[in-house]
Amino acid sequence: MQLFRTGKQVTTAVKNVARLRTILGTFGRHGLQDFTVRMGLEQFMPSTARAEGVDKLTVPERLRMAFEALGPAFVKLGQLLSNRPDMLPDDFIEEFMKLQDKVEPLPFEVIQIQVEKELGGKLTDLFAMFSQQPLASASIGQVHEATLHTGEEVVVKVQRPDIDKTIRADVSILRFLATMMEKYLPETRVVSPVQMVEEFFAVLSYELDFVVEANTTMKVAENFRDNKRVVVPRVYRRLTTQRVLTLQRLRGAKITDAAALQSMGVSPSALVDIGARAFFKMVMQDGLFHGDLHGGNLFAMRDPESGESQLGIIDFGIVGRLSNKARDTFSRLLLALVMEDYETLCYEYAELGSVGTGIDFESFQREVRNSLAPYMGLSLKDMNIGVVLINSTKIAGRYNIKIPGDWMIVFKAIFTMEGMGRQLDPDFDLLAIGNDLVKVVLKDRYSVQRMGKDFAWVARDLNALLQVMPRQIRWMFRKFNSNDFAFELKFKETEVIRRQMERSGRGIGMSIVSAGFFISAALSLQMQTDHLIWKYYPVPSLVFFFLGMFGFLGVAFKTWK
Repeated sequence: MQLFRTGKQVTTAVKNVARLRTILGTFGRHGLQDFTVRMGLEQFMPSTARAEGVDKLTVPERLRMAFEALGPAFVKLGQLLSNRPDMLPDDFIEEFMKLQDKVEPLPFEVIQIQVEKELGGKLTDLFAMFSQQPLASASIGQVHEATLHTGEEVVVKVQRPDIDKTIRADVSILRFLATMMEKYLPETRVVSPVQMVEEFFAVLSYELDFVVEANTTMKVAENFRDNKRVVVPRVYRRLTTQRVLTLQRLRGAKITDAAALQSMGVSPSALVDIGARAFFKMVMQDGLFHGDLHGGNLFAMRDPESGESQLGIIDFGIVGRLSNKARDTFSRLLLALVMEDYETLCYEYAELGSVGTGIDFESFQREVRNSLAPYMGLSLKDMNIGVVLINSTKIAGRYNIKIPGDWMIVFKAIFTMEGMGRQLDPDFDLLAIGNDLVKVVLKDRYSVQRMGKDFAWVARDLNALLQVMPRQIRWMFRKFNSNDFAFELKFKETEVIRRQMERSGRGIGMSIVSAGFFISAALSLQMQTDHLIWKYYPVPSLVFFFLGMFGFLGVAFKTWK
């Protein structure tokens, strides 16, 4: 099965051999040809691929530059890798964070054709005004401002034509390269390249479908319907398809523009407080959170009626999701940080991650405590919770505790928010805000209603178990009392040995038969040409010879397989 899967990947890569040569050639020009040679793919590298002017650059710098040259799929991959400090060294993370998702905008004529094709009408019939100049241009699509015939201001996000085919072709090659890396570059197995590419493709598939983004935006807006301080743009469903997304235009200033905030009369400390509480609500209560919170996706606004400060949040293409259990775990994790209970912190890490065999929990706990020792005794506002969580995650990875990707999005968002919040408000205390919401969450977690709901689920499962248990026990005893009752023990190693013995037995049998055919052919060929058998029946000798040859090839194939 593994051989078939690898063969399928090779076939897919061969179909894109021209693109594969381009990719490997780009790596070669950036001084990364050693990886290509070690994977045995040097025959696909163009002879003109020579590294120039990169001798003084580090490997992370070269890789980042190569990703930028290779286009959207590789830029997106680098951005995803920048969210995995638990798997990659810091110098790689720093370089991947520099990747910018900016490309030259498409001509307006191309955008017009795409919009009219997707929405099924003339642009002038769909919009009263549609700006020819884009507000932003990225690798997947670009954004234009427009006005509806009803007077509402909107932004229209238009996907580049055939970008999904381009990205999927690159992802198929990335799968092939990841397989080769795990096979020929043992040092890369710790980051699981194949698993990382699959995770990347899953994330990118959602980002390529604007209907998914529209549904997510509406869900988040519903979660904040009672909070007038957080503004999520309205989605216009009749003007939205898989490749076109129409949203309400939010008027405001970037949250990082201090001068604009001052002219609006908006308090920076109020904004960061709104943002932090909104983030913790998404993570700990809703289980659906924005996965790319940075200054470009956050806007400072004012309520036209009350004049209160508001925070606008846009771009829900990348989101994370946490189950009820995961949300409870995160709440306990924050509480452990507040109480400086690092033993509980380690247990919570083991709870939220997948723990491998042979974990030395005492050493893990000791290393976490030593790494966090500089923070002990500090006030909450002096503790950098993002750094603490990311460092603890790195340590967990060294002890074979693998943290799911959604959690790394959470930790990275906390790190980004902390830096942005303290830039706007030096007294910003993210952990104190999180602690306030933790109390609310835990109070709800152990409320009568929640415990009653949990008990109802347990009672339902217990009732189902009690219904089938007597029948299963009765059948077990009937089988035990039957004359043909026997235990069957299966061991994986025994099954492997059995298959090897069967294959060896078939090989020996075919070898004997093949040898017999070869001998028969040889004896026939040794006869005098006037011999009756050779003179009148030359075909059997040739048949014996070819049967022997086919038998030999069969044995060789079975042995190789």
